[in-house]
Amino acid sequence: MKYSSLRTALPGDAALRRYTQPTAGRLTLAKTVLLYMLGGALGTLWEVIFNLVKLHRYVECGGSLFTPFNPVYGCGTLVIVFCLKRLRRPWQVFLAGGLAGGALEYFLSYCEETILGTRSWNYSTWLWNLNGRTTVPIMIVWGILCMVVVFCIFRPLDKLFESLPPRTFRAVGILCLLFVCADLFVTVSALFRYVARAEDAPPLTAYGTWLDRTFPDAWMRKKFPSMRIQ
Repeated sequence: MKYSSLRTALPGDAALRRYTQPTAGRLTLAKTVLLYMLGGALGTLWEVIFNLVKLHRYVECGGSLFTPFNPVYGCGTLVIVFCLKRLRRPWQVFLAGGLAGGALEYFLSYCEETILGTRSWNYSTWLWNLNGRTTVPIMIVWGILCMVVVFCIFRPLDKLFESLPPRTFRAVGILCLLFVCADLFVTVSALFRYVARAEDAPPLTAYGTWLDRTFPDAWMRKKFPSMRIQ
């Protein structure tokens, strides 16, 4: 393609950005991991502040053993960005985000109860709830949150990420991924043992024995105060 044709197809700075920032607006591995961590941390901060206001005390809301990256909010951030990053109008993001956020919360609650036999939240006493797994007021909050994520977090951060050295950025992303995966693996393993101990099931491996010794019931209740074993 001739330069004049390129300028016609992609006028102004758009042509330059396409070739200097080929991953702009896309979710690469490094972007995905860092957005997960940021979304999880902000979600934990939000819940801590919410409980401080509501209960007047500090409540553990991290959702993992070693990090402040709440998996529900981390996954929610990624779903929001993946599904809504192409939408341009705030009302579109609000509507789609509210529905998607409610569906994700419902799905994660169902998976947690089905796989782990625990339940971390229950909206049964809330107005317009769906089996206690999500509720319309929370979906409205999800819609507002989606607008914040898309317009105030993802788009500014995407420009920042694109300005970083690609190889260094990829290396940081891989290291963060390994750290997050290790944390999630130990957290899920400890939760399985937490449920198994409630059923008087002994550990079958040395790893299970280590989990029982390192993360006893008192520790798990403190780390996951809202979790209930079904």
